[in-house]
Amino acid sequence: MTARDHDTDSGESGRTAPDLDAPWTYATTAARRLGVPDEIEHRLLYPRQRQRLSVPFERDDGTLGVCEGYRVRHDGVRGPFVGPHRYADALTGDDCAGLAAATTVGAAIAGVPFGGAAGGIAVDPTTLSRDERVRLIRAYAARVDGVGPDGDVLVPDVGTDERTMARFADAIADRIDGPPRATVAGKPPAVGGFRDIPRASGHSVAHVTQDVLETDRDRPLSEATIAVAGTGTVGATAARLLEFWGGTVVAMCSDRAGLTAPADEDGLDADLAPSYLDRPGALAAYDDGTMTGTENVLERDADVLVLAAPATAVTAENAAAIRSDLVVEGAVGGVTPGGQAALEERGVTVVPATLATAGTMVAAHLEWVQSVGRDRLSDARVTNEFGYALTDAVADVRDRRESCDLTWRQAAYSVGLSRVAAAHEVVR
Repeated sequence: MTARDHDTDSGESGRTAPDLDAPWTYATTAARRLGVPDEIEHRLLYPRQRQRLSVPFERDDGTLGVCEGYRVRHDGVRGPFVGPHRYADALTGDDCAGLAAATTVGAAIAGVPFGGAAGGIAVDPTTLSRDERVRLIRAYAARVDGVGPDGDVLVPDVGTDERTMARFADAIADRIDGPPRATVAGKPPAVGGFRDIPRASGHSVAHVTQDVLETDRDRPLSEATIAVAGTGTVGATAARLLEFWGGTVVAMCSDRAGLTAPADEDGLDADLAPSYLDRPGALAAYDDGTMTGTENVLERDADVLVLAAPATAVTAENAAAIRSDLVVEGAVGGVTPGGQAALEERGVTVVPATLATAGTMVAAHLEWVQSVGRDRLSDARVTNEFGYALTDAVADVRDRRESCDLTWRQAAYSVGLSRVAAAHEVVR
């Protein structure tokens, strides 16, 4: 039985979508493998707080729209809560709980003093005008409790961006203690953010992919082929960096269409392909690849498959068709537990999102440090500290994997939860 079966204060009865339900499965297994005391295990497996909000906002035609909003705080023993704020049409409180648990683990892997949280609004952002988005985030800010520099810090995620963060910080400026801009990370440089922070997840995925590929698979990136599922900020950034560092991107897909490069060609142009894929009607004009279905990209014969879309891509049913030897999750839940088991049986390495996107937490902490006035960081220093922290995170998980004979996912959750459990042990 998991935390979802007990956590009934949200009033929801539906099962979490598979991609965001998975963190509870992994966390439960890791906590019991670690043998932590029951009291601490309970704290690790149950969210500390769930908020469910009705968020009314004025539409451009003068009518009133009402959306469901959420904020779930999983565990804050290591420091202030931090985590994604997303817009997704079918978002639920259980989705946010799964994301919050994964964020707790990711922050601990990254070695930053944060706990995990997650939230958002159940809305399709493509249906909103610019003014409606402004009114919506301000209405959410007026109703959510517990946010602040030392309480809960929001980070942009699916459907939101740096402007969403800036508007949120502005909206709550008169009701919090401390610098209001420190209530968010991933904001524009004009209001105290760092230039590359909004693309930190994509940088992180690319960095971790190269590290694991070259160190553990003994294959230079310059000789590797890569398929990328997802053309959002994470997928596009990861593809461009991997290409820039010497890799060959041979396939990419959005949620509607895919592109593959001929086997005898140099690969896709990672700078151009995402923009074409986001406009399927324009794909016929793309000369360096062949339009195909999304499943063909997942099944492409490539050294690495990066799963950067915020949806489940690999399950027990389609795992046998995956031809890559290394699968990297760029979003939580890209591989279901059943898909993970099926891939492992075939000797496929799966790097979980809690490790692959740990750089998001590193970047959020660097921006938060500057926003609360503790230090001034140059872009060069941010880049260096980001890289060092990611290298350390991969090394820590690798050491646990090798010493305990675990998979990458098992080792990542073991490292993360052991650090959170150690913090609970100190304070209890």
